[in-house]
Amino acid sequence: MTFAAWLHHTPLSLALQSQVQWLWPLCEGLHFAGLALLVGVAGMFDLRLLGFMKRVPVAVVQEFMPWAVLGFGINLVTGLVFVVSEPAQYFSNPTWWVKVAFIVVSGINAVVYQFAFGARAARLAPGDDTPMSFKVIGAVSLVSWFAVLWAGRMLPFIGAAIGAGL
Repeated sequence: MTFAAWLHHTPLSLALQSQVQWLWPLCEGLHFAGLALLVGVAGMFDLRLLGFMKRVPVAVVQEFMPWAVLGFGINLVTGLVFVVSEPAQYFSNPTWWVKVAFIVVSGINAVVYQFAFGARAARLAPGDDTPMSFKVIGAVSLVSWFAVLWAGRMLPFIGAAIGAGL
């Protein structure tokens, strides 16, 4: 039995498939709200690292990052609900794996920023340009999160094409 088949037959998955039908639309709305928080805040932060909004200190933009973390947490929980309810649909879709890969890239990028550059970035004053290393971190983050958004949006379309044998 594959992991997807096993997961599909767990009590949680069975409940999500048949008994808790209101949960999917609720999770869709929460997933969208989580994305808005995550990408909105991370996008502004990334743009500052790229050298935009120089009048705003990096430390000020960085104060909003807990909201991005909250958005990520919401998306993690709701995303797990989606996967647990229909695991084969996700595990067989290459676009889902692309999405997961870019989430991992975004996470690694955030850890590198935090440990290698975070303290130095917080000391940048208004008007200061950001070093090239910060710009790379911002660009990788921005591209990665947009790739996550694209892959997430393409999931049903590519999944349907695969299911139709295209």
